[in-house]
Amino acid sequence: MRRPIPAHNAAAELGFAISAFGCGLYDAPVWLIGLATFGMLAYWTWSRRAVLDRLRGRTWMVLSINAAAVLIAIMGGAYWLGLNL
Repeated sequence: MRRPIPAHNAAAELGFAISAFGCGLYDAPVWLIGLATFGMLAYWTWSRRAVLDRLRGRTWMVLSINAAAVLIAIMGGAYWLGLNL
């Protein structure tokens, strides 16, 4: 399996955050930001699958829940910033 390049991951995640900002800036419906957030969560899960596959049980669950909460907060914050700009 090819190793992911950290710069590519960072660029993709920045793209999702910019899309959330754009949704807020242009007053897009809330379901659209939900779709973008789901896409970011799916991308995060796919890009970290090698690490996530090695984790078991409680460790996997705690890491995944914390990561999802942080990603949702980032997307919500970017959307909110776009709305208030």
